[in-house]
Amino acid sequence: MITKKEFKEITHTTNWQGKDIHFSTGKFAPHSEGAVTISMWGTSLLVTAIMEKDPDPSRDFMPLAIDFRESWYAAGKIWGGRFNKREWRPSDEAVLYCRLTDRPLRPMFPKGMINDTVITISPLSLDREISPGELSIIGSSAALMMAGIPFEGPVWAVRIGYVDGEYITHMTDSQAEHAILDLHLAGKKWSINMIEAGANECDPEILKEAMKKGQIIIDEICDIQEEFLAKLTITQQQPTKNIYTPEMMEQAKSIISHDKLKKLQEIGADKKQFDAVYSELSKELADALADEVASSDSERTSSKVKSCFFDMMKYFLRDHFLETGVRVDGRWAEDIRQIYCETHTVPKAHGTGFFWRWDTQVLSFLTLWGPSDAQLLDNMEYDGEEKRFIHHYKMPPFSNNEARMIRGTNRRETGHGRLAEKALLPMIPNKDEFPYTIRLVSEVLGSWGSTSMASVCGSTLALMSGWVPMKAPVSGIAMGMLSNDDKQVILTDIKGTEDFIGDMDFKLTGTSTGITAIQMDTKLKWITIDKLLEMVDRSNSGRQDILEYMLQTIDKPAAKVSENAPSIMTHKIKAEQVRKVIGPGGSMITKIIEEAGGSDKVNIDFEDDGTIFITAKDSAAWTKARELIQNVVREPKKGDVMEGKVTRTEAYGIFVEIKWGNVWLVHVKNLWQGFIEDASTLFKVGDTMKVEVMGMDKGKLQLKKAE
Repeated sequence: MITKKEFKEITHTTNWQGKDIHFSTGKFAPHSEGAVTISMWGTSLLVTAIMEKDPDPSRDFMPLAIDFRESWYAAGKIWGGRFNKREWRPSDEAVLYCRLTDRPLRPMFPKGMINDTVITISPLSLDREISPGELSIIGSSAALMMAGIPFEGPVWAVRIGYVDGEYITHMTDSQAEHAILDLHLAGKKWSINMIEAGANECDPEILKEAMKKGQIIIDEICDIQEEFLAKLTITQQQPTKNIYTPEMMEQAKSIISHDKLKKLQEIGADKKQFDAVYSELSKELADALADEVASSDSERTSSKVKSCFFDMMKYFLRDHFLETGVRVDGRWAEDIRQIYCETHTVPKAHGTGFFWRWDTQVLSFLTLWGPSDAQLLDNMEYDGEEKRFIHHYKMPPFSNNEARMIRGTNRRETGHGRLAEKALLPMIPNKDEFPYTIRLVSEVLGSWGSTSMASVCGSTLALMSGWVPMKAPVSGIAMGMLSNDDKQVILTDIKGTEDFIGDMDFKLTGTSTGITAIQMDTKLKWITIDKLLEMVDRSNSGRQDILEYMLQTIDKPAAKVSENAPSIMTHKIKAEQVRKVIGPGGSMITKIIEEAGGSDKVNIDFEDDGTIFITAKDSAAWTKARELIQNVVREPKKGDVMEGKVTRTEAYGIFVEIKWGNVWLVHVKNLWQGFIEDASTLFKVGDTMKVEVMGMDKGKLQLKKAE
């Protein structure tokens, strides 16, 4: 006899501004320490959290892994080609959801914790209105707290839009299509620790008001998680920490004096020298404490020595700045580093932009081609949508003086590439104005602070040098912050060292008119809204200065497309003629392309309304292609005289190709006025013949031999 399985599901539902937010646990994933199903409208995610109990004690960091597992069934779709239907490697969107979730969670764990912590996000249902991004953050926070993993939550996330003069809370994807601002915020009560935004020349005041509204919302609804968790019995777990003692820090300071640490301050402007001195001093401390580390009864480990030296260096450089106002490289807080800009750096490229800010170098390449080269998005959320503007970011190991091989695209490259793409997209002309598919690749040649913002600047230079009629040029800047118990100071245009030792990385891009993108993450558990509003004003001012400098190199798009880039001509035919030009199985369009120069020189794309885009590397090729298309679609009128080529002969008449690819019969009775018994005796294949149009009969062209 089989009995029904009994289980206890605990749920909590809150209606907030007309949307039900639903939490549940106890039904799915029984072996996970934290397993929460979170739902809003038709989007539902299963989020689990597990902490390793016996981590490697020598580890000096906490491995936090966010795994967003794409599930095509959640969108009612089957992925793959003819031979593979299983979900494969994560799409760019899945990688970006992982990064979005990681950023507000990572600062909330205890200092020194080294336990592996893995959060797995499994979409169960998607409705394309509520993005999985915010729900992933909220569900991860709830799963961590439910599991009793040390975590200073709850963390909440909200998406705010500005559409038609109104602020929209929990904005949907369809509303976002018309938004001037699409702002994603995460944090806890009284503070924000993650910002991600795309915008279309948004006024900074609109952005700041949206941020204030977002903080109010987070303050109001953070308690929803607490209300759900209050229904559960939670056992708090004890983390493993690998952290040095105050006594060890004092001993380290006696070995590495302030005078030695001053070397880092003195040469902080040069990455190679800084890295060399850092390694030298770190090794000196490790050697001095080697015997104690090797002792079996000592609690000191090599990882603790490493962490101790890092913090000693970090706080020395911080204190020096907070006391003197002088940064590692000698700048004041609001100073921007030296910049060099250049276009047309590589002669054969369709467009290039070289942006060099101190030791950070980015060389951006522009490639233009026809509409059919647009990327088709085919993933869990998008089905065959065209993407005609693409930005890719590459950061090879040599840019950081690292001796290792390149092993595919990493998450950082995906995230930085998408941020620059988001910053530039609103300024890209629409297809009617500029029908090209546009691909930018930003190659990082040197990394010492804010390569993503250098990619935005380099890409703007490349676009303008390549004749792309941008609505306005875009620049970007990265801001930071150094703080202690008494004060917080904002830094303009941070370099690698300041990112290394600082509290925040705040990136803002825009035109002379408004903002196009923002990204912020922080090592702090919270940042007040007042400090963030100040950050917006400071970064917007610095970014404008960089833009003005860039415009000294090139202030408007080039007058014409590069001679190495293809040209696109638009031609219009009747919508019903498109099928005729394509021909059965594409036979006609294939002939046209071959006759015009071949597929390596010519590409032809069609719109349903009869618009044709002819992409070609020289004017002769697209002129020939247009002529051949016109020949196919031209409708002969009575009395027209044309020259054709004989393609076939029969006793009853001669078949003549009078338009490119169109063959018609000249009946024997229309060859001469007198009687002809066998028309095939008069012509042979390959002969030319002038014919006159007599009219149409049941859709067939009636021809006679012209006099």
